[in-house]
Amino acid sequence: MMKNDLDFIRDKIENSGVNAPADMDEKYAADTLEGVYPKLSAAQEPKRKHKGWKIAISATAAALVLTLTTGIILHSTGVFGSTRSVDLPGGLSLRQFSSHEQVKKEIAGIRKKQNTDSFLGYFTDDYRLDGGDYAIEEYAAADSNSSAGSSTGSMGSGSATGSSGFADGSFSETYKQVEGVDEADIIKTDGRYIYCVQNSYPSESRIKVFSAEGENSRKVTDIRVFSDLKGATADEADADFDYDAYYYKVQSIEEIYLRGDRLIAVCDDTANSEEDYVTLTRVVVYDISDIEHITLLDSMVQSGGYRSSRMIGDRLYTVSSYYPYGDRIIPVCGSGANPESVPADCIYSPPENNSEDFLVISAYDTLDYTEQTESKAILGAVDDLYCNEDHMYIYTTDWGYSYYSGWDYGADESHEINSRILKVDLTDGIAFTAYTEVEGQIDDQYALDEYNGNLRVATTTYDYAAYDYAGGEDTNNLFVLDENLNQIGSVTGFAEGESIKAVRYLGDTAYVITYEQTDPLFVIDLSEPTAPAILGEVKISGFSTMLVPVDDNTMLGIGYHTENEDYTTMEVQEGLKLALFDVSDKANPQVLDSISYVNCSSAVQYNPKALVYNPERSDYVIPLNYADWGHYDSATGEYVYDEEYYGGMLNFKVQDGKLTEIDRVSTDYFEVERCVYVGDYIYMTYYDDYSEYDLQLDCVPYH
Repeated sequence: MMKNDLDFIRDKIENSGVNAPADMDEKYAADTLEGVYPKLSAAQEPKRKHKGWKIAISATAAALVLTLTTGIILHSTGVFGSTRSVDLPGGLSLRQFSSHEQVKKEIAGIRKKQNTDSFLGYFTDDYRLDGGDYAIEEYAAADSNSSAGSSTGSMGSGSATGSSGFADGSFSETYKQVEGVDEADIIKTDGRYIYCVQNSYPSESRIKVFSAEGENSRKVTDIRVFSDLKGATADEADADFDYDAYYYKVQSIEEIYLRGDRLIAVCDDTANSEEDYVTLTRVVVYDISDIEHITLLDSMVQSGGYRSSRMIGDRLYTVSSYYPYGDRIIPVCGSGANPESVPADCIYSPPENNSEDFLVISAYDTLDYTEQTESKAILGAVDDLYCNEDHMYIYTTDWGYSYYSGWDYGADESHEINSRILKVDLTDGIAFTAYTEVEGQIDDQYALDEYNGNLRVATTTYDYAAYDYAGGEDTNNLFVLDENLNQIGSVTGFAEGESIKAVRYLGDTAYVITYEQTDPLFVIDLSEPTAPAILGEVKISGFSTMLVPVDDNTMLGIGYHTENEDYTTMEVQEGLKLALFDVSDKANPQVLDSISYVNCSSAVQYNPKALVYNPERSDYVIPLNYADWGHYDSATGEYVYDEEYYGGMLNFKVQDGKLTEIDRVSTDYFEVERCVYVGDYIYMTYYDDYSEYDLQLDCVPYH
């Protein structure tokens, strides 16, 4: 006997893994089918767990389902099959698609409106699959029994396990913004081995594995991700790759994670031919429990170029920016061998959208990699993100032109620069829960911080309408937003003519560095979120791009030494500068100490992950590279080229209110890229010169 509609609906919901609300009984469903739509109270509104489940139900049943995501309400906009409105607390009303054809129609309308097509729009749709959905015809991953290590033929003869050469003791971890939320980097160590990313043309990108055995350290193996995915033989892996001979390639290994016996590589992947061009973000998981036989376990892809990622426990979140070339409209996500189109009801659009870009975010279990990957997409751009264990805040810059804008289009031609922030709840899957727009541009992820349910965000306002060659009218702001991203407090317009270079939040206090000719440190009280206030400031030459809390009363600044050179009226960057601030009296901060390293540079000046902190020794290690290309001869009025350069590292600590240099190493290397410590040694990765492009490892005693 054929089941009636109510039985059919009940079976589908009960078998789907989604808990139906208790009050969706037969009378409720019958009333609804008759065209009566009773309004639910807030307590009665059903909730859906976001675990990537896709419920296949009849058209009649589909009209019944009112889906609620945390903080998001979906409304039917009319006839069956139309998009649904998603009202976010911050004021943005998203449209949720119900079919892929709607998404394609949306993109076609945008292209027509812009009076231009993608430059690859003439390509044929040879890759149209499954009745109109676009997927990527992927190559299969290598057999799970293949060994990444054996493909290179450069394995050490002895087993690393139990070797007496390995150092005992602590080892460094990647510097993180939020405890409990791991960040990827180009170097990682587990205390026994050091894993380093090498991206260098023309040889294949790889992960080089070195043993952490002090002066007896050696290269153990190369992990060649592209070779493993293609199932290359040892001879093929050792040869330089002719990338034109391959349709798909790992363009670059962006960053890596270590999690137990898993090594996770996040890569930019490209599918390129005369007929098509596709950018992908690829996650590749290796089993490194046996260093002699590193095994490829799985790979996952999502559409778009890699922007950023975070890892919470075993769960990896990746964010990419996807531009649909030609007929490839629908973003894909899933198994590296068989990715699937992102379901239509997981794709969103602002009401007045003019962007072809998709922001794609995926959640992937790196331990149980057979679990279905969850992915959501929204039309709009992405710059970077801030993330804690519960929420991710993805931000983008609206440059004041409609074709630059992000999620909520309709910007006028005022040329005002604003930042758009999308809040993503991670506590139960992936859910877009709030949106806002704030004045000014966000400098980096450290400009954002969530505290007691409120988001604090610092921005710089660039008023280009007031700009001339003599300078602009830059000002700076700090906004406090509630859990729905509604503004509840602000400090605006401070440090006129300067821009934000570094921000750090400690509890209910914000420390903000701005710069034009000097480096003011502002201390902002956030104890009353609705009435934040600047307590004090102090100035110092140069400027910091990173602020590091030493203790409750001391802040370390790392940035640039600047000087007024005699051949220019402008202040120019001339080296590395360390500054120490006393913030015990927040109304009267003081400069305790500073050290400048003229003609020196460090990756830490633009990437906080290059800072190594040892909590046991309470000291710091950073790369330190010297370069002097010559000098200006005031007598002749000419620049005299006299090159001198070398690489190295700096080990220092804060002691008795002073910056104390413990050790400084200078080598013949062209540039030291990163440092880590394991036991009693500091390890440095470097390139001999830019003609070889071969990453090397060296070590020095950790004094």
